[in-house]
Amino acid sequence: MKIENHKCFSLTKKGKTNPLDQIKARFGRADLVIRIFRKIRPEDLSLYISALKNKIEEAIGDYEFKSDAFDWEIIREELELLPNFPNLEKAIFNYTCKMIKLPDDYKSDKGEIELFYFDRIKAMERLSYYLVRTLVDIYGKEEGTEIYKQIVPHMIKEIKSKDKKEKPADPKEVTILGSNKRSIESWCKVGLAEFAYYIFDDHKIVYRFDSCLTPEALKDFNDPDVAYLASCYIADVPEWNENEIIHLRRTQTLHHAKFCDELYWNNYVHPEVEQPSLEFTENIGKNIEE
Repeated sequence: MKIENHKCFSLTKKGKTNPLDQIKARFGRADLVIRIFRKIRPEDLSLYISALKNKIEEAIGDYEFKSDAFDWEIIREELELLPNFPNLEKAIFNYTCKMIKLPDDYKSDKGEIELFYFDRIKAMERLSYYLVRTLVDIYGKEEGTEIYKQIVPHMIKEIKSKDKKEKPADPKEVTILGSNKRSIESWCKVGLAEFAYYIFDDHKIVYRFDSCLTPEALKDFNDPDVAYLASCYIADVPEWNENEIIHLRRTQTLHHAKFCDELYWNNYVHPEVEQPSLEFTENIGKNIEE
């Protein structure tokens, strides 16, 4: 058993980032969602594209970044559908540049530059929010939510199809501790969260997140249900854990509660694991002197 507290939450940490990667990632997510939406509601694709474009343009205002600062063949090389809608593509490009606060004189040959990690997360999470919010605006909350919930398993399937890592010969040998160390180093590097954790054994750990940049990036929308769907929901559906050795489960997030409880476990070692009570998780590390 081991308990630790980490106060890593920060809105001001910076790091080297290639803006091209940020733009490609935002285009990739939009392309994926609209491709899946087309399969589910092909008759409404034009309506969705138009409404999404209008929503993003409203958020941009009169901001515009020079498009010739980037090689668009590289930006589009993995896209299937988005380039067919140049006005939406342009809106997402400008929105991403605005969110990451790209310097006006930037050109892609400069490569990596210092950017705020929080701005990167805002670009990611807020665009995802618009992808979901547009569905809710078109169809109403109940139907729009259901459509997005139909989209998510397809998203997970495509994301996992690109995961080429080999499975170990004995899954029971996969421990939590190595990935836990890497995760904490990454979270603290970007200022992601204030959190505590309790290690039960080598194969099971629970975290309590008291703050996190993801809900922070979305809280001013004052729309926790859609914010949750757009960001954290994807990891809460059964398909997320399917065929995985390490599983994740939580019962609440910071979108709706004062803390998020995340349990990770090796499902080959603990196949019938129970979620620690919210009272237990809430009190992790509370008796440790600051």
